Amino acid sequence: MSLVTQDLSSNEVFTYHQAMKQHDREDFLDAMEKEIDDHTERGHWIIVPRSSMPTGKKSIKSIWSFKRKRLPSGELLKHKARLCAHGGMQQWGENYWETYSPVVNMLTVRLLLIICKIHKLHSKSIDF
Repeated sequence: MSLVTQDLSSNEVFTYHQAMKQHDREDFLDAMEKEIDDHTERGHWIIVPRSSMPTGKKSIKSIWSFKRKRLPSGELLKHKARLCAHGGMQQWGENYWETYSPVVNMLTVRLLLIICKIHKLHSKSIDF
């Protein structure tokens, strides 16, 4: 018996061009707008015109990632868009000063689920 199952059909991830060809492209555009608003509200960036960039400095390129988030039943929950800095373009101390990437080991998740099952505890899944 497997405690952790994964429905691969719910893990559809799209690039910008792929997402714009989907029937629900408007929902992805709304998710993009929300992502940009969230970053702006948190002060993650300031918009700088390319013409005012210091000589020899480059702006950091970004990549969009899109996903349809689903409930365990498979029902569509929401559309999610993430704007990510292009991996190899940042330099420590120059254009970023901290790193944070929460990662969980799947073995740890399975262990926690087994403990919940043994002690008849309830477990919930959340997505940030």
